[in-house]
Amino acid sequence: MIALAPIPAGSELLVTYVNPELGVRARRAQLLEWGFGDCRCTKCVEEAKKAKAKGDDEDGIETSAPLYDDLEKELKAGLGVM
Repeated sequence: MIALAPIPAGSELLVTYVNPELGVRARRAQLLEWGFGDCRCTKCVEEAKKAKAKGDDEDGIETSAPLYDDLEKELKAGLGVM
């Protein structure tokens, strides 16, 4: 892993297993499919609250098969399960 910017000591480093441009429902659905459970990160919780308050059905960009396939391969390769 290579940092693109300086990382101060004590900073929390986070990993995302799905495309962060997807909407909260699409991200959570992918994580559930992979057995990670319901994501409760700040981004997901805040987006879910906003969508519920607005009654909004829109959920970011649509998940496409090629995008999903690429992400799945990347995740498996990173975890060494390919």
